[in-house]
Amino acid sequence: MRALVYEGPYQMPLRDMPAPTPGPHEVLIDVKAVGICGSDVHGYTGSTGRRTAPMIMGHEFSGVISSVGEGVTLAKPGDAVVPTPMFPFNNIGQRKVLGVFSTNGAYADQVVVHESMVLPKPDHVSFQQAAMCEPLSIALHALSRTPVKQGDTVVVVGAGTIGMLAMLAARLKGAGRIIMTDMSPHRLEMAEEMGADLTINIKEQDPIQIALDYTNGVGVDCAVEAVGITPAVQQAHKMTRNGGHITWIGNSAKMIEVDMQEVVTRELTVAGTYGFQEEFPQALDAIAGGKINVDAMIERVAPLEDGPQIMDDLARGRIDLLKVVLEV
Repeated sequence: MRALVYEGPYQMPLRDMPAPTPGPHEVLIDVKAVGICGSDVHGYTGSTGRRTAPMIMGHEFSGVISSVGEGVTLAKPGDAVVPTPMFPFNNIGQRKVLGVFSTNGAYADQVVVHESMVLPKPDHVSFQQAAMCEPLSIALHALSRTPVKQGDTVVVVGAGTIGMLAMLAARLKGAGRIIMTDMSPHRLEMAEEMGADLTINIKEQDPIQIALDYTNGVGVDCAVEAVGITPAVQQAHKMTRNGGHITWIGNSAKMIEVDMQEVVTRELTVAGTYGFQEEFPQALDAIAGGKINVDAMIERVAPLEDGPQIMDDLARGRIDLLKVVLEV
């Protein structure tokens, strides 16, 4: 089969690889659509330590089951499915994630997953839309850990895919006004089109002062930090009111600097969020039911063989696209 193989920083050629074989309670999926995640772009540069060469990345995908292993009862060949990348826990409480560390993922013609990981794809949901289920699940989980009340003012720091979806999830939860900050004019324009009430270009404006002015000097009720570096985290904290809540989704830098006295004296609550639990079927329902529209976020659809060039262009900043989906 064809696969994009991560062989080291800035190296992901298209290779011919042996096709995987499903074991007991596993299914073999013909990949139809797979999204390029920002975490894969960071992994491609070698900066995160969460991608171990050689391996196949890719964890946002959909496809059709081509064969099943022994004992499979939850799916059958021919089923169109939306798989979660989260494998079941093993007998010592550990779990693998598809396309992370050394577990091969879906930048390939085929991939094997456990039968419990697949949901049936509704007929009216395209394979491209279904591939957005995983990032939406992350955003929904983050908002489940963020105490947004009806009418609250929320800031989302970082207008990447997860940040945009967090904005939509915050609105779904009842946020009254939503501020989006980023340094990309293109992404901020998209955020406005998708419903942000106020966008701030942090390269040209003072986001903290603007947020304070927008909230009559109080600050926002909740902040969602979706970048994961020191300046973005500090910005999120300073935009939040006394007694407010900040949720960290961003996972770029291992170590950051935080003003501990600010957290303590202003009684800020900080919560981390990672992955998702029951939000995966919720995300599929939200897309299928029209509660969340992901179409505008998919800015480019390309064949798998274009993946090496697109990944390199994204990593080096030659293109600024919110979501690229590879068709297989």
